[in-house]
Amino acid sequence: MAPLRHNGAAVHDVVYTGATVVTMDERRTIARGIWTRGDTIVAIGDPEDLMREAPSSASIRDLEGATILPGFIDAHCHFALLAYLQSGADCSSRSAPDIPRIQQLLALAAPGPEGWVTGSGYSESTLAEGRHPTRWDLDKAVPDVPCVLYHASLHACVVNSAGLIELGLHRDSPDARNGRYERDLDGRLTGLILEQPALDLWARNMERHFAALDADRRLDLVRAAGAQLSELGITSCADASIDPTTFQVLRQAEDAGALSVRITAMFMNNRAGGIRTVGMGSGFGSAWLKIGAIKYWADGGMSSRTAAVDPAYAHSPDDRGLLIWAAESLGKSVRAWDDAGFQVAIHAQGERAIEVALLALSGVIGREGNTRRHRIEHGGAFRADLQEQAARLGVCVVSQPGFLSVLGDGFHEAFGSERSEYLYPFASLLQMGVVVAGSSDAPVISASPLLGIRDAMVRRTVEGRVIGMGERLDPTQAVELYTRNAAYVLGVEDRVGTLEPGKAADFVVLADNPLRVSPETVADIPILATIVGGNNTYARPLRALMTA
Repeated sequence: MAPLRHNGAAVHDVVYTGATVVTMDERRTIARGIWTRGDTIVAIGDPEDLMREAPSSASIRDLEGATILPGFIDAHCHFALLAYLQSGADCSSRSAPDIPRIQQLLALAAPGPEGWVTGSGYSESTLAEGRHPTRWDLDKAVPDVPCVLYHASLHACVVNSAGLIELGLHRDSPDARNGRYERDLDGRLTGLILEQPALDLWARNMERHFAALDADRRLDLVRAAGAQLSELGITSCADASIDPTTFQVLRQAEDAGALSVRITAMFMNNRAGGIRTVGMGSGFGSAWLKIGAIKYWADGGMSSRTAAVDPAYAHSPDDRGLLIWAAESLGKSVRAWDDAGFQVAIHAQGERAIEVALLALSGVIGREGNTRRHRIEHGGAFRADLQEQAARLGVCVVSQPGFLSVLGDGFHEAFGSERSEYLYPFASLLQMGVVVAGSSDAPVISASPLLGIRDAMVRRTVEGRVIGMGERLDPTQAVELYTRNAAYVLGVEDRVGTLEPGKAADFVVLADNPLRVSPETVADIPILATIVGGNNTYARPLRALMTA
């Protein structure tokens, strides 16, 4: 792999030939060649014309029938969290199908510099026992030091007895504001923590973890997280859970030339520090690291059954989830950030939360429209009336098609067949003129954009159900979610999201064309190379032509 050169010392011309170049521009132009100079696209067109116009010193790279697309953009993931969790145990279903295996993995894990043993990725619905682990389960693996096991949704976690002591929690502790501590029939804490206190715990531990590491180790974790995304064809992303400490870590990585993915930092509203008071608004920063939206949580998660729904969950008639903000108070807070020049992104999954989010945003979106491109994150249970309201306001929606295959069977159980038909209604929203961007919410699910593109077209669960047949997208629409639409939502469409002269040389090389293959097979298309700013950030070893 060629070294990353963010400020590229040597400007070099490269002409890529023998390819299908899917530009995703306004005309959806398809070409056969692309010419780059340093970090910028010079021209797109016929290879013979490009080679004739390029300088004689230009490198010619024959891609032998591969397909070039704009670099994929993940408009909502958790980059810093991906870096942090690498130090802990992978307890996802592929690694730990049952609680005894989780115990084995946690027992082998060493405490991090913040003093906690960490595991992540479990889901009670995929465990053989069909339940959450308890603190007593974790005590058998890690008896003496604090231990936390994060749910795949990140909206819940389990801590051991030492962890409860560290957090100051005991039998008589009241439930946290906007959260809940599960108890057994005798009133004892089971160790399961839901919503805000769980979110606060991983944010706190992540911040302390990075703060305790030396500079070299922090850079190693950032490089490794970037490599994960580059291998999936991702060239830009938005980190939806940034605080001042993790932002500083990313700034140091940028200064060291260690970023292989362009990052838009979304500060959590309760951890935004002093950025509002020093004149740093959305868009402040560089081509590699810039400030994006201020992030709110209006409710919980779909997979953790804490999203604020209306009516109640099908499997629990008295449970309507957890609504974190009232419309009036959220609207007041959103207005303060809007007045200061910031984009706002509101996590809203259930119908009640989406309604509150739209009411709050209606107070800052005027006659001129949604000029700051305020966003709703996820948008799971998006009823028809709420879709219409979002369209009238011009609110952007950033969602995760990949949830449908990975988590869809659980959604069907929670919402029932009829309500499941309007979950994640991408086709309806697009038809109404809403800009919908694709993302992964990684590490909740895989960051693979090809997985999301497939699921936007197929919408089939693991058990074979189709969630919302009428909401399937065509191939071009599905690819747009992760290219031009995502670029628009992040406010970077002038540089990325399409392949056009003058834009950044950010693209992905695929072994086949996702617009032409069967939708069912899109997620299996091999990524051959990822190029960011004209430099390889990923290349398959056998493709020597991409590593020259």
